[in-house]
Amino acid sequence: MQCGKSDISTSGRFNSIPNRRSPMRPHARRFAPSIGAATALLLLTTGCSTSSSPSPSETSGASETSGYPVTLENCGREITVGAEPERIVSLWQSTTEALLALGLGDRIVAVQEAYAPYPDSVAAEAEGLTSVGSQMGFPSKEVLLSQQPDFVTGQVLEGFAFDASQGYASVEQLEQAGATVYGANLCTMTDNQSIETWNIDTVSKTLRDYGTIFNVSAKADEVIAGLEADREKVVSAVEGAPTVKTAYFNGGTGPVIVLAGGIYDDLITTAGGENVFPSDATFVSKEEFAAADADVILVGTFPGQDFATQKAFLEENFPDHPAVKNGRISEVPTQETDSSISVMVGLTKIANALHPDLGLPVPTS
Repeated sequence: MQCGKSDISTSGRFNSIPNRRSPMRPHARRFAPSIGAATALLLLTTGCSTSSSPSPSETSGASETSGYPVTLENCGREITVGAEPERIVSLWQSTTEALLALGLGDRIVAVQEAYAPYPDSVAAEAEGLTSVGSQMGFPSKEVLLSQQPDFVTGQVLEGFAFDASQGYASVEQLEQAGATVYGANLCTMTDNQSIETWNIDTVSKTLRDYGTIFNVSAKADEVIAGLEADREKVVSAVEGAPTVKTAYFNGGTGPVIVLAGGIYDDLITTAGGENVFPSDATFVSKEEFAAADADVILVGTFPGQDFATQKAFLEENFPDHPAVKNGRISEVPTQETDSSISVMVGLTKIANALHPDLGLPVPTS
């Protein structure tokens, strides 16, 4: 979807993907960027881990001024970076955005094709990036290794972009080839269900670690401070406001898909709402959706999906739903509720949808 990119063919594809949500939802039909960006990725597995995982990173190494090597705890494993990485491959859009926000575009040799337009703040830098794989598939082992990366980053280290059974390079194979592999935002297949392991702060953890790894901690702190300032505006604005019952609709005609748990719950709660569906909900019947009785319905869209069509479906199928009757249906693109530099855009849009009298200016990203 991006201009100015060159494409390198890949043999790794997302084949016969069951449906569209989290790793604990094996009934999805196919990967599609309509599902929250991160949770769509997590659908690609057939196995599920029930154990809790460490946070993506706990830095225990050198600071920006003390040089290399630096050592970090990442997803339960220790990684040591001996020198500033110079050849980066990024295997998810949000990680690419974070790297670009830190001014590291000249070190990126390849990225997985973006599933949505890049934020304005990094769009120009993204135009010349080389794409390996596609929106619907990660690069094969051969294609990835041909880039000769010394640093590879993506979401979830358990399979997905690193699943050798799908023809992708495993973490071990990449490390044997001399690359440091960093699991960003999510470590395991179940991290997306819990606010403790996937929340608004997740992108800041990733940015902070990138800052340490690439010796740009001051820039990382600057980006994080901007995100925190945008969040504080929302937190202050909704303080004392009544809690609003909220559903985050993500398509489907029956059963329908809802976004719940993890960062979705954190965003809704921070914006002064309460998700009417439990954290493990994904597919719910029309009857269940109607009975949830939400005051506001958020519609998660992706590029190419028409909000008007989704809104019309809700109006036609749930005419007695409180949110429908009161005209409280709002679009919040799933790209803006991922662990990305756009997360505060999504938070602000949710706050305005839940509390329309606020009229908060939507930040740029």
